[in-house]
Amino acid sequence: MKIRKTIKPAEAGFALLISLIVVGVVLSVGMTILDLSIKQVELATNTRESEVSFHAANAGAECARYWRKKANDEMVVGVEFAPSCFDKDPTDVKNDAISLGNPGRLGNGRINQYEYEFTWGDVGAERCSQINTIVIDANSEATTTLRQVPAYILGFPVDSFNPNDLNYECSSGSQCTLISIRGYNKACRLVNSYGTVQREVFLQF
Repeated sequence: MKIRKTIKPAEAGFALLISLIVVGVVLSVGMTILDLSIKQVELATNTRESEVSFHAANAGAECARYWRKKANDEMVVGVEFAPSCFDKDPTDVKNDAISLGNPGRLGNGRINQYEYEFTWGDVGAERCSQINTIVIDANSEATTTLRQVPAYILGFPVDSFNPNDLNYECSSGSQCTLISIRGYNKACRLVNSYGTVQREVFLQF
């Protein structure tokens, strides 16, 4: 004699509920793992682009130091010169004499500012180095001060304990240099586009 077992409707409903719970848990775990994987990929990409930008800033710093030494006479008196780095000509060159004022110069010395930038690297992997150099030539009689430095160098490191101390003094008879270099993971013409990463290096001597 064969015994047949009939599943009652209540038991069938319970099995469906268990199945839905299991599927829901599996989907939740899967979506969590997928989300974590996407975030890891984004983090790795951001890290790589950040390194590219830092490399562009660091390379720009070497370029700026080279031209600060090579074109010392021109930069001290405010004469235009033609820098070139990475086997490239600059896409933009500006030089200005900083006059008396606030922001501006305090003292009888000379302060000149030079700004230039380079787009360099392989096609499809271009990067940008923007260089901002300020040369202070203090005379032998008194200190020459650049007042309100952040007006000329964005991101100038200000003493967090004394945020009102925004001036830079160059002792009498000295030549002082402030250089800010911004590196980008894109060509200079694209630095304002989506996905741009910027790193900055600051030199002072």
